[in-house]
Amino acid sequence: MNRRETVKFLGLALGSATIPRLPRFEYLDLPNNPSVLENFRQLEGENAATSAIRFERGGPRLYINGKEEYPLFAGSSGLIHTIKSFKASGIKYFHPLISLENGWVAPDKYNWDPVEQYFAKLLSLDPDAFFLPRLHLYAPLWWKDAHPDELAQYGLPIDRTQFKMGKTEIDSGFDWNCVFDVYAASLASDVWKKEMGNTLQDFLRHMELSPLRSRIIGYHLSGAMTAEWHHTGSRYLPDYSNPMQRIAGPVPSAEARMRTTNGLFRDPVAERDVIEFYRKFHENTSDTVLHFARITKEETRRKLITGVFFCYVMENVCIQEAGHLAPEKILESNDIDYIASPYTYEHGNVPGKQRWESDIVDDAGNWLGRARGVGGDGGYRVLLESMRRHKKLYIAEMDPSTYLEPEKTTEGGSGFDTVDGTLHILRRDLTQVFAQGNGGWLFEFGHVPTFKAKKGWYDDAPMIQEIRTWADLGQKARTRLDTRSVAEIAAVYDVKSFLVTQHWKAEEPWTGFGIAITDFFNHWLVNTQARTLNRIGAPIDFLYRFDLKKEDARRYKLFFMPNLFYLTKEEVQQLKSILKGSKATVLWYYAPGYVSPSGLTPSHMEDLTGFRFKRMDQAGPMMIQSDFVHEGTTISQKFGVTKEHTPRFAVEAGDASVNVLGKWTDSEETAFASKMYDGFESVYVGSGPVPVEILRWLAASAGVRLWSSKPDCVRATRDAAAIIASSDGERIVRFPQPLAASEGGAASRDHQLDMKFGDVRVFLKEL
Repeated sequence: MNRRETVKFLGLALGSATIPRLPRFEYLDLPNNPSVLENFRQLEGENAATSAIRFERGGPRLYINGKEEYPLFAGSSGLIHTIKSFKASGIKYFHPLISLENGWVAPDKYNWDPVEQYFAKLLSLDPDAFFLPRLHLYAPLWWKDAHPDELAQYGLPIDRTQFKMGKTEIDSGFDWNCVFDVYAASLASDVWKKEMGNTLQDFLRHMELSPLRSRIIGYHLSGAMTAEWHHTGSRYLPDYSNPMQRIAGPVPSAEARMRTTNGLFRDPVAERDVIEFYRKFHENTSDTVLHFARITKEETRRKLITGVFFCYVMENVCIQEAGHLAPEKILESNDIDYIASPYTYEHGNVPGKQRWESDIVDDAGNWLGRARGVGGDGGYRVLLESMRRHKKLYIAEMDPSTYLEPEKTTEGGSGFDTVDGTLHILRRDLTQVFAQGNGGWLFEFGHVPTFKAKKGWYDDAPMIQEIRTWADLGQKARTRLDTRSVAEIAAVYDVKSFLVTQHWKAEEPWTGFGIAITDFFNHWLVNTQARTLNRIGAPIDFLYRFDLKKEDARRYKLFFMPNLFYLTKEEVQQLKSILKGSKATVLWYYAPGYVSPSGLTPSHMEDLTGFRFKRMDQAGPMMIQSDFVHEGTTISQKFGVTKEHTPRFAVEAGDASVNVLGKWTDSEETAFASKMYDGFESVYVGSGPVPVEILRWLAASAGVRLWSSKPDCVRATRDAAAIIASSDGERIVRFPQPLAASEGGAASRDHQLDMKFGDVRVFLKEL
């Protein structure tokens, strides 16, 4: 059961009675609790809170009331039951889930008393708490019934169980089923945007006049499918509503959307209408998010931070419908201060193992890595370096289930059902936040009374101590560590390529995939390739192609280009200009630049890479046999996918400068090769995912410092590093500057470590 499925089955929570407004301090359910009333009276003497994200010492920093704070939060669908344990864990910033739907009681009529009652309960449990509420922007049922022409319409038959779903409420009153109900406002509806905007405006004005203004430090804006701004009902091909027709229409038929005329690609001329629809469809999502962000910033007089779930790249399911394929406006906006997302959910595909164990293999049997669980990389689904370049704080949602709720269908990953395993997972999640200079919030799903332990996922002494350790160290070190990138490797992505690639429905039923509702490129070259990239044994930066600059060719020694398929002529020339003379190594995947707005352009492939290609139109397995000699050692390894696809490409023979590294398994055609070209080492691979052994060879050949002598996951910035072991045994870890182990000891560049699979070690500059 994944995150999207988990929230669907949450139990009923506490109801909320209607209460008078806060300034009167008369709570109907708390008449005999004078301490609660006193806590609220004390708020009236406090100044309104302020918050900001400032870019300092190499990265974005969180400031609360003018003071830098460590950006560690906690949230829960049962926060009333868990806030005390989170406080004991050293956390003072909380992420409650608030529904504006409940307070929008009639046209132009609002009642925010239940929201204030909820905050009253939380503050009675932790009088020192501060809040970053998640505001859910869903239309209430009465509004949807009154505006049938403003609702999303679908190209495929919908599951009737997800239409006008019954309520499943949590302790704040939020209805979890809102995130799945396909009976919903279209994201293109101007009527919904205006009236939902008015509702948001009224709520913010109310909170600005409430004593709670001293404890609200910002807002997180959520909506649509899974509350993460994936278009509602993405699996049913939205949106044929009149509002979407006006913005992005005419909307192509479902058949046209699901079919590509050129194998794994759309023909950019013959299918221009489909490509243009998807472009406008995704731009509308970004515009909708920014509409609400603008209101939030204006009503809070820009003194509080605002953030959203957005900019997902890895594991962006239903990619053509749900994907955030127009991220530029979000990244460039001054109305968005931070971006959030859960980390990897990629399920395993190893025969005989449960999917939740999250081990990933390719069709040649290569173990590529593990996503969640003990020894997993816990990789982020956003491109962290791009967040940094746009001065956005990234907040990772850390939501692994633990031994307190050991259901195999949950998202803890391998080993989560033991105390030791849970502590390894938490340490991995928390130290990645610490070492990379981003933020994080712990989040648990479910309603505490239904849990076997009758308490929250993280509410036990060993976990409280583990969380407290990293919360305290983060707070102590927050102003002393430089969080600049130190990576010599960059992975570069172009999400607009998904406008022209085969639809995610084409792979149904996704046989052999770990995660479903995805496509060949998204699954194998993006999601699954990330497993080996993350454990290459050195830090790696992830960024969008549009953020790549000329100076990056001097900074990075190795570039991975997994999906740069759809490029304009100008973008091709820009890439060439950046790489020319860099002496870097560049690994191009499959068909770089093959599609342009003017047509299929094999000349762009050749111009970018320096190879001459032959197109192979007969479908064949995406499997490569590599055979080459490196420093006297023969490297022979098969990798890729057995499912047959077209087109494939082969590097043409006859060029003496080409070093053949591998061939398609069903022919003698070259599928993996390298050559010096235009002042850099150009490497072409026709499929993927490429195993970590070959990636490490590429890195070493490019002169990259491999921090670990084993293929471990290394997370690092200038003054801190975390090492996550992906195998047992001794390894040598070499840092660019002396760092000391977090548990104590002298600082040194070299450390000899004896680690078990899944162990986590942290090193930092001496404080």
